[in-house]
Amino acid sequence: MPQFKTTKNIFVDPWNDELFDQNWMNSESVSLPPKKDWDYKREIKIEDVDIWEVIYQQGGGLGLYASWSPYAEFYLITKGLQGVETFYGKRSGELAYKRAKELGMQVSLGKVWVEDSDMWLYRD
Repeated sequence: MPQFKTTKNIFVDPWNDELFDQNWMNSESVSLPPKKDWDYKREIKIEDVDIWEVIYQQGGGLGLYASWSPYAEFYLITKGLQGVETFYGKRSGELAYKRAKELGMQVSLGKVWVEDSDMWLYRD
């Protein structure tokens, strides 16, 4: 199940594990927090993002996150005491994953998300 964090969870209150709503468990399908699309009228900044999808995180403040709300081609890498890096726009996902690997994060890039209930469509 995907994990999500608020910007506050990442920077101000990292011990608050994740954004979670108990009602998400009241369904047999994956429930996700609400999202809105970024309008791309200007470049997005960290402070514009309310919710991040957690792609990777490890102790010491190392993490890779994707903007969820607003939903945009915007990625955040946290490097503990070494600060942060952001990636925005076309190819930003590819560049963020490449940089995350350089920093020692164990990330893999998947091309398609398939729900377990739909896996029968992809079997031989």
